[in-house]
Amino acid sequence: MVATLMPRAQARASGATPLLAFVAGEFATAIAAIWRAPHADFFALPAARRHAAAIALGGLSHRFRTDTEIRRFVAFARDAELARMLVGDQAPGFMRMLARAGEVLWTRRQYRDLLELHAERAANALLRHMDEVRPDAFAPIVELPAALRTVSILRVANTVHAARALAQALDLAVRMRGPQAAPRLAARWTAGGEAHAVFERVREDLTPDEFGAPTAPPRLPGQFVRITRRAELERVAREFRNCLADHAGRVAEGRMAVYVWRAQPKVAIALNWDVAGWRLAEAKLVDNNDVDEAQLHELIAMLARRDVRTGPSVDTLIRRVSDHVYGETHLQRPGADFMSALELGDLWS
Repeated sequence: MVATLMPRAQARASGATPLLAFVAGEFATAIAAIWRAPHADFFALPAARRHAAAIALGGLSHRFRTDTEIRRFVAFARDAELARMLVGDQAPGFMRMLARAGEVLWTRRQYRDLLELHAERAANALLRHMDEVRPDAFAPIVELPAALRTVSILRVANTVHAARALAQALDLAVRMRGPQAAPRLAARWTAGGEAHAVFERVREDLTPDEFGAPTAPPRLPGQFVRITRRAELERVAREFRNCLADHAGRVAEGRMAVYVWRAQPKVAIALNWDVAGWRLAEAKLVDNNDVDEAQLHELIAMLARRDVRTGPSVDTLIRRVSDHVYGETHLQRPGADFMSALELGDLWS
């Protein structure tokens, strides 16, 4: 991600020139305190050493004691010595990797992601073979679990959204088949082949080997009232002024369960069943107003203790992985923040 240009007035106040503000982004002030304007000595450094300075100034290496020590190592230490100060035992190859990191500095979070990937064996192997080690290039690797960090998977999941969908798919497959199945699933998915072959393995592993009916809805604590009759569902729909009554058929089939959480404020809750179990499909206040994050965290914690999950349904996830594999352009692309990751509102799957 290209650093955001610091406004001229802010750059002057921090001692950073506009050029440094552009190149160094959130590190401009800290760099200007060590390499004074016009920052010629900093700009004269190789790109790898400028990135090293950002890592040190971001507090991502605890081996530096002072700013003076940072400047001395960045400017004068051999590559091997500087790398050991930055990443300890993972030093071999680290400065060569930073040499492919581009001219513009990143954010602290992106450097933290890089350090975590560099320290993990499978991810490190992928980084070593990248022509350019940039945040947008390694962002899909960040989303993948270690077991899926292979060249064959990155050919399929070469975007953040595709990698996130595949990671979610593995989580659900392991949930369905048990933790002991995780190594076997990862080995199947990373076995190579064309993208459509990988998708077929994913689809197969998200489909139960034996078919069965929905399981009984979870028994929730006393402050939750489960709705079990059509008249009750219609009354709750009127009380909350929502469309829950439209889902009476799914409730009757046992694929949806509706509860009222008598909290303050009270919440109408819909759980959906699929082959991975019960999932929180919706939670709304009266008039379909949103539940605030603090109350949602409390709700999700209580549901998790009854083995109720959040996130996409199995059908939604299969479609999403398929769309990525086959290059569809109408993808739903949920964000990574807390609210987006819940994927509430998916009531029909």
